[in-house]
Amino acid sequence: MVRGLKSLIAKTSPGKLVKAKQYTCYRATTESGRPRGAKLRGVARMLEAHVFSEGTLPQQSDDGPSGYAGGKLWGGDGYRRGAAIDAQVSKLAKASARARSGARKLQLTTHVFDALAYHKLEPIEAQRVVLDERRGLATAVDIVCVNKKCAEELVLVELKTGYRGNRSAPVHHLRSGSVLHMKAPLNKAHDCALHRHLSQLAATRTLFVREEKTLKALEKKGITRVVGLLLYVTPAASEVHTLPEWWSKRGERLLDRLAAA
Repeated sequence: MVRGLKSLIAKTSPGKLVKAKQYTCYRATTESGRPRGAKLRGVARMLEAHVFSEGTLPQQSDDGPSGYAGGKLWGGDGYRRGAAIDAQVSKLAKASARARSGARKLQLTTHVFDALAYHKLEPIEAQRVVLDERRGLATAVDIVCVNKKCAEELVLVELKTGYRGNRSAPVHHLRSGSVLHMKAPLNKAHDCALHRHLSQLAATRTLFVREEKTLKALEKKGITRVVGLLLYVTPAASEVHTLPEWWSKRGERLLDRLAAA
């Protein structure tokens, strides 16, 4: 069952991340996997430019031994660490459980797979591209999992390695100190690390569930529901947030907002 799903999820991907000397971008692909069409805009960058507030995330110190060089402040910038973990997780998520257990891994990579195992999630694919050519948007699912507790459920995991502090701490206006909110269609939500990550997950899940052929193929294998899960992993602990309905309902409007920008 898992082996068949692995192949299905990989083969049905409508695009790929194309790396070249001049640029790195998402492109749609032909049935043979060759890139075609125009370069697609990345959802994460578009959210940052057009939906998040102009403020910056509040800096917070890791309280206690964190493994992040002792008390290091974060303001949302963990790119180097995240890139290293993403590379390992992407490779090992596609491997067998035996291969994962025997592989040499960074500490946080181990914590990622331990967290997935704790929540009974079996990884079957990583960095799986989702896109909307009409809107000119694309991104990738960090980890695709099957839910061992619910056989008919596919779980799209947004992985964040860091943000150990208060992820709900709001962004404040630099001068007035007032709490800043995100822009439409998320203007009822205050801007913070957690909401930024949920918005990214909402857009990613919406792109995936628009793949009618993929969903029909999944139904034949007993998968009838696709959910989003936000997973935070630090050296000290892990934390999960199931994508709330409020965010899921705004997925299409969120994509429309990005496409119009």
